Amino acid sequence: MTSPFSLLGRARLNEQVRDAMAPLGFLALLSVGLWWYQPRFLSLVNLQDLARETSVVAILAVGQTVVIIAAQIDLSVGSNLAFAGCMAGVAMRDHHFGVIAAIAVACASGSAIGVVNGLVTAYGRIPSFIVTLGAMLACRGLALIVSNSINISPLAPGFEVFGSGGLFQTRMGAGLPWAFVIMIVCAIIIHVVLSATRWGRSVYAVGGNREAARLSGINMRWMTVSIMTLMGFVTGIAAVIDVSRAGVAQPTAGAQMELWSIAATVMGGTSLFGGTGGIPGAIIGAFLMSVIQNGCDLAGLEQGHQYLIVGSVIVIAVLYDRIRRRT
Repeated sequence: MTSPFSLLGRARLNEQVRDAMAPLGFLALLSVGLWWYQPRFLSLVNLQDLARETSVVAILAVGQTVVIIAAQIDLSVGSNLAFAGCMAGVAMRDHHFGVIAAIAVACASGSAIGVVNGLVTAYGRIPSFIVTLGAMLACRGLALIVSNSINISPLAPGFEVFGSGGLFQTRMGAGLPWAFVIMIVCAIIIHVVLSATRWGRSVYAVGGNREAARLSGINMRWMTVSIMTLMGFVTGIAAVIDVSRAGVAQPTAGAQMELWSIAATVMGGTSLFGGTGGIPGAIIGAFLMSVIQNGCDLAGLEQGHQYLIVGSVIVIAVLYDRIRRRT
């Protein structure tokens, strides 16, 4: 006999596949069009750069997807990324931490901000929009204080591998970027947690109908804290890649990353109203944004045109979501 949970999981998987088909189709058409217009788009070097550039936003989008499915939002991720990166940078520069210890510092720092966001949201009964808006400013201030408003270097030997190294690397420099590998691992783990655990089912329940979830016995405060903590943890992972790519820890890093992560989530089919969405769509959305920006760069378009195009696609994605849910 098939259990209700397996039926629910299968239905949710079908829904995620259906939600991701439109952005995936658009991504495929856009990639073919760019390849026809500029064959350099599919060059190995360009694809590697695209994978590295997308990884940070995609990891943040993975965490943001969980938050938005639960009908919450986190506006602090960009500033938290800068803070976590600066904490890791100070640990390496001033205290001679190695690579593993520095990664632990970044993840712990990001998680700490997530815990605070969750506690204030849950126990203060303040909308997460307001809480994380304040945290966005506070984290930026912490990053500037920790770094004394200057870039932090040098980093621990070997730390640069996450941003510039690759798997299966050859003398020609070809290989699968480590940043991309880390992104895929994060996506798979969180996808499994969302789709195959009681906690994951609770995330969907909270976002779908908060009152029904409460009446069914779900601890709403614990769910809020745990969701925000997870967001903080993946922000720490993204900070590691960002610092590694830059070669320094920058207190100004992560500017507008909160907007890009939300945009990637929405473009990937996750509803801003909560209750629906999935990790595959978030990855597709992140790559969709990166491909649009990369295509604009190859076409010689200025940054203003890039923002205009990406912003228009975001609005269209939200309108599509509204229309689809009415039918």
